[in-house]
Amino acid sequence: MKEKSKNAARSRREKENAEFFELAKLLPLPHAITDQLDKASVIRLTTSYLKMRSIIPEGLGCAWGSRSSTQTTIEREINSQLAQILDGFLFVLGPDGKIMYISETASTYLGLSQVELTGNSIYEYIHPIDHEEMANVLTVPLPTYCTNNSEYEVDRSFFIRMKCVLAKRNAGLTASGFKVIHCSGYLKIKQFNLDTISCYGSTNNLNSTENCYQNIGLLAYGYSLPNSSITEIRLYSNMFMFRAGQDLKLLFLDSRVAQITGYEPQDLVDRSLYHYVHTQDLMALRWAHQVLLTKGQVTTRYYRFLAKNGGWIWMQSYATLVHNNRSSRPEVIVSVNYALSDVEAKHLKLSIDQIENSPSDYIRLAQTLA
Repeated sequence: MKEKSKNAARSRREKENAEFFELAKLLPLPHAITDQLDKASVIRLTTSYLKMRSIIPEGLGCAWGSRSSTQTTIEREINSQLAQILDGFLFVLGPDGKIMYISETASTYLGLSQVELTGNSIYEYIHPIDHEEMANVLTVPLPTYCTNNSEYEVDRSFFIRMKCVLAKRNAGLTASGFKVIHCSGYLKIKQFNLDTISCYGSTNNLNSTENCYQNIGLLAYGYSLPNSSITEIRLYSNMFMFRAGQDLKLLFLDSRVAQITGYEPQDLVDRSLYHYVHTQDLMALRWAHQVLLTKGQVTTRYYRFLAKNGGWIWMQSYATLVHNNRSSRPEVIVSVNYALSDVEAKHLKLSIDQIENSPSDYIRLAQTLA
């Protein structure tokens, strides 16, 4: 009787193992990975995959269950390499912050594997101070206009510090084991009629008697800021570098600024960067400035830098807080700036500095003669 019970238990285990093996093979992962998964990992990854498909029914390409079977071998190969070519990784989060999908390229930038991250909470891997910001990103905003669509999307762009376990020589710029990741994507929102379904999850009501809005999930692309020392980046003709204090008062600019903006470096030293930015872009610059002081790195949104003789140049900046080696206190801001256009609207004078023989010119002349 005892032997019979043992055989029955062994048979159940073998059948269970066979079922888990078959389930693992169905996961859109390389066999080299699925062959090494334990049962808990198989369940976690399967659950995450099914939740992800409920958000994105068409899948995320062939590797994650796309229904399209018309692609050629070459097209499939190209698609599988796109995330590796781009400097970052794709991820999908549930309303509660669970990672339902993350591309394998995350390991290149964080040192954390796709299998380890999938199915776990994003909050386990981001800086504690950034938890509130992440929760705000996943919160459904109040709609600004009425829509008849049952589903719609809201753009999201944010910076979070994620855990990085790479060796120091490969990690790039990190602080206390965390790396700044710029995330850009959209929040997928579903609209329900309260007459047919009750609200649940992260919701905000435009009209509590009619509609309910639910966060379905976040799809975003995360990429790290320049991973080598920002002071060693090679500068091209459409780029210039500056150093500034923490208040963005300019301390040094390289000579390329004259070719791009018309200002000589000495024209800008001891002046605030805010003074040379289009008024409509000041709030965006202020937001980037706050992120920089809080997290140590930032990529600005596109903004208009006022050219010397009128008009503006569209620019984007990659800025980093550079620490004094002798103390932990941030010392200066180092920024690499990319000119994205030629001078536009040359006939417009938006600042007194754009007017020939401006008061600042007379002040500098008086200082020279004194």
